[in-house]
Amino acid sequence: MTYANRSEIPAEYTWRLTDIYPDEAGWESALADVQEKAAQLAGYQGRLAETPASLREALLLFEQMEKELERVYMYAKLNLDVDNSDPKYQAMHDRALAVLFKIQEVSSFLTPEMTAMEPDTLHAWVYGDPALADFRHMADDVIRSRAHVLSAREEQLLAMAGPALESMDSAFTMLDSVDLKRGEVVDENGERVELTDGLFGKFRDSRDRRVRADAFRAMHTAFAGMGNTIAALYAGSVRADVFGAKARGYESCLDQALFADNLPRSVYTGLIQAVRAHLPAYYRYLELRRRRLGVEKLHIYDCYLPIVDVPDKEYTYEQAKELVREYLAPLGEGYRRDLDRLLAGGWVDVYETKGKATGAYATGVYGVHPYMLLNFVGQLGDVFTLAHEAGHCMHTYYSDTQPYMMKDYPIFLAEIASTVNENLLMRGMMGRCNLSTEEGKREKAFLINRFLEEFKGTVFRQTMFAEFELKVHEMAEKGEPLTGEVLCDVYGGLLRDYFGPEVEIDDYMRWEWARIPHFYNAFYVFKYATGFSAAAAITRGLLSGGEVGPYLAFLHAGGSDYPAETLKRAGVDMSTPAPVEEALAEFEAMLAELEGLLG
Repeated sequence: MTYANRSEIPAEYTWRLTDIYPDEAGWESALADVQEKAAQLAGYQGRLAETPASLREALLLFEQMEKELERVYMYAKLNLDVDNSDPKYQAMHDRALAVLFKIQEVSSFLTPEMTAMEPDTLHAWVYGDPALADFRHMADDVIRSRAHVLSAREEQLLAMAGPALESMDSAFTMLDSVDLKRGEVVDENGERVELTDGLFGKFRDSRDRRVRADAFRAMHTAFAGMGNTIAALYAGSVRADVFGAKARGYESCLDQALFADNLPRSVYTGLIQAVRAHLPAYYRYLELRRRRLGVEKLHIYDCYLPIVDVPDKEYTYEQAKELVREYLAPLGEGYRRDLDRLLAGGWVDVYETKGKATGAYATGVYGVHPYMLLNFVGQLGDVFTLAHEAGHCMHTYYSDTQPYMMKDYPIFLAEIASTVNENLLMRGMMGRCNLSTEEGKREKAFLINRFLEEFKGTVFRQTMFAEFELKVHEMAEKGEPLTGEVLCDVYGGLLRDYFGPEVEIDDYMRWEWARIPHFYNAFYVFKYATGFSAAAAITRGLLSGGEVGPYLAFLHAGGSDYPAETLKRAGVDMSTPAPVEEALAEFEAMLAELEGLLG
């Protein structure tokens, strides 16, 4: 269903932002209050270590300020996201953002001053004061991080250098989003069109092989044409990572990246080793793809379009809700009752309208409830998106049972609940396929193909990216050059390893690294692969009749502990290779089933 204007949409399909503030006057009052609290907090600078009372007062004031700031900012952002063209909400958002940045500056003294305290003193003051019970994990982390915190002057210098060290990311973003032209492609209708990222995604799935090949060639040739510039930017970003790690006394950039989540190096390197060991199964999937497409030699531009087709089917939003609710039954009646609250109306903004933010996301407002943004048009992908974002919302909803200072779950855990929901939906839809009919067999084959593609993109591809990042950072740490040709040699070698000897690697694909924005946020992408593996383990347990309690305990944990320890509550130990190995075994089992269905 589509609506020309937002005013036409029934209220139950839109956000109810009065749950945050009754009106804009309430928001204005809260905005003023949070600025007053920030002014009060500034008065504690230099005084945290004076007395236990000073520390208590400052931390409790900080908590109150942050809690209200979240509401202030989210009220403005959610209003803007449903109509980005509205100047009133543009102004509100800009004001809220300015206050957020100011408060980050005002409160920046807290961690350095706590770090400067004697560890025994900080521990005794926090653990000895019941009013500060919610800050114990924060204090433990400050004490743990102490070895990597520098003197006040050195910290000031690093902070001052931050904008310059991060400028490579900004420069790449401008080049990628504004300045770099992708060239032109002749589409399936013989029309010459300018290639954009959106059209590239469409052409990547084209049934016309010539269009796919032309789109890939144009895209990567365009980045190769700016290759020396992009190589200089990325090399600068990597060297900034090396500088930061050395300055803070870490053995390597990877060690620094893993430190915040208190993760062992084996989580990263073990992922790469396990995936490499199972690459023959991926090669087998690629060979099946080659046969289904009927091509003599598979190229990377052949590796994205579906290899099983089914007739298009449309779903209403109500049908999508019912499917999600039905197939999330393994999560228990309590979860489904809370899911019904989420989907009942007022928490989800469902339909696309002019000016609305694109895509989908879930967010939370502490003390209120989660909010979900969709642009629902009724395709199967929209049903899976609903399940995915509902997973995020429910994770946030349950995490908010934690005190405010321990509610935020880390990125390492962020995609698990959403992927569990997608997996349960996928398995449920597979289970209803009637395998006594050709239509039922094809439908199940289509769903398995979808799962294998998700696995390919989230585990195999992201692990290849992770290995590229590790190799390049290790080269920089040894002082080796990072020219465009060197980076292409590293990436080209990984393409050959991960796609296997039977896939043709066109020379322009060696430049694919140059268009991946995630590389400017080092050692981030591996979390997609580990999260997918953890979700697969949880799904298997739930579908085999395992108790839902441990998983719900994981959802309720928020940020009360380090992520690996939190995940153990759900019965998954990422310090061992078992979750990744078992996920890869599931890939192989699903591949075998697909081969059987397709004959």
